[in-house]
Amino acid sequence: MNLLAILSECVKLTCCFVVDILKIDHLWVMKNLEVLSLSFNKIDKIENLSRLPKLKELNLSFNFIEKIENLDKLDNLRILSLYGNRISRIENVDNLERLVIFSAGRNNINTLAGLERLRFLKDLRSLNLAENPIAQDTAKPLRLYLATLLPQLKYYEYILIRPKERDTGKEIFQRELLDILELERIEIIERTNAANERDDEVRLSKSFVEHLNGHQLFDSLFEGDSEGEALLSIGSEAMDLKDDYRNEAYAFTQSIYKMGLVQQEKRQAEIELYNRCITDERKKAQLMGQKIISNFLQTYNNLYKLAKEIVGGLRGRDLNSKTYNAETEKLLDELNLCKSGFNSLFEDTWHTLMGIEMQLFERTEEGNSTFENTIKEMTNEFIELAQAQFVLLREAEINFSDALVDTVQQFVTFKAAAGQADKLPDVLKESLDDKDVISSMAAGMRDQHMQLIDAREDKLITRSRNWVKELCDDLQNSEIIRNRAKVLEITYFLDQHRQSFMNALDEVANKLEV
Repeated sequence: MNLLAILSECVKLTCCFVVDILKIDHLWVMKNLEVLSLSFNKIDKIENLSRLPKLKELNLSFNFIEKIENLDKLDNLRILSLYGNRISRIENVDNLERLVIFSAGRNNINTLAGLERLRFLKDLRSLNLAENPIAQDTAKPLRLYLATLLPQLKYYEYILIRPKERDTGKEIFQRELLDILELERIEIIERTNAANERDDEVRLSKSFVEHLNGHQLFDSLFEGDSEGEALLSIGSEAMDLKDDYRNEAYAFTQSIYKMGLVQQEKRQAEIELYNRCITDERKKAQLMGQKIISNFLQTYNNLYKLAKEIVGGLRGRDLNSKTYNAETEKLLDELNLCKSGFNSLFEDTWHTLMGIEMQLFERTEEGNSTFENTIKEMTNEFIELAQAQFVLLREAEINFSDALVDTVQQFVTFKAAAGQADKLPDVLKESLDDKDVISSMAAGMRDQHMQLIDAREDKLITRSRNWVKELCDDLQNSEIIRNRAKVLEITYFLDQHRQSFMNALDEVANKLEV
């Protein structure tokens, strides 16, 4: 059965199926999916879930799945149910760091190996592995093992784990736990380092200088560079030139890296200043609006009460005759004055509130324009400073290339003169007959390096300018949305009170129309 046809009709994020689905597929059409249930089907493999980054709950119970796999992209997964499948071991779940509830009961899990990986799931609170072969060993109760192994776990088989069970488990499985802790120690260090690197990359990415804090750019120049490798094969003299170039390149990329961090701090300070100014302006407008609303409600309540009293006084009177007695005439005049007073109150309040909102909108637009110019100037300043360093890097590349050509040519000439041409690297033997070979190889190397340098510079410039555009567009769009919502709020508020006031007059108005 075609899963796409089913999904195309699904309007909710919860998709429960009880049909003969054989394969998980076509889910890319539901990128915002948060809850997916494909239980009671004939699925034999977990796959094609990588395009569901928002998925929080996945239920694949009662299928034919034999292996836990392809879940590593589900960073937001909270609940995972694989109950009633054919899984033989716990694996490939230790990257689901936000997982809270995990059920893999009634499977074919026959080994404790892999359960220790659950220790990396710090948010895991509930686990179910009942009705598996490993749960049948009474000499090593699985519940006590997991109570000891997983200190973060609160419930096993949906029953609260007691402190006494943890203590008993520690006595039974002390040796196993010590072995696991020793193996885990090294991985914890590796995971911590990897997490720090990811955090650094995110931080540097915001500064547009990711992979410029070390030798990453320089090292990338020589990856897959066969011509450069051939020229460097002559030995220490060429490698010394490369080391000198490496140090120069590091100085330039370090300069860009440090400037990026400094400029990011300046931009962030400017953003914070802008946010404070906008927040202050909105608070001022809000206080002014609250005062206007308070005055409106006070006057409105008085007019509404007066209108109700007048309507009550007119109740039972003959309002269909062409002439009224003096008292009725007086009440009708008072009612008209009351209605006129409300209309004036309504109009004045509407114009005042809209005026406050319009002034706020205009001031925000002016602030956005000033902020955009400032942030553009700051970004352009950073780009110009970075470009100057990239120019120096290109000059260093040219100097390195020229020096390498001279060094390699001298090396080849010396070997040939010494009768040691046969000891030349094979790739350089052609230069004995054609001196341009070395220059051509260096040119090819230089072109490849220049392309990579240009690409990194272009990336910095493009990302910087795109960030400015996206930031300013978001500010503009959010202000338009806020303004429209405020206008609707004011209009709805006043219309509701006008309707309530007019409803109070309907009894009299209907009689006067007859």
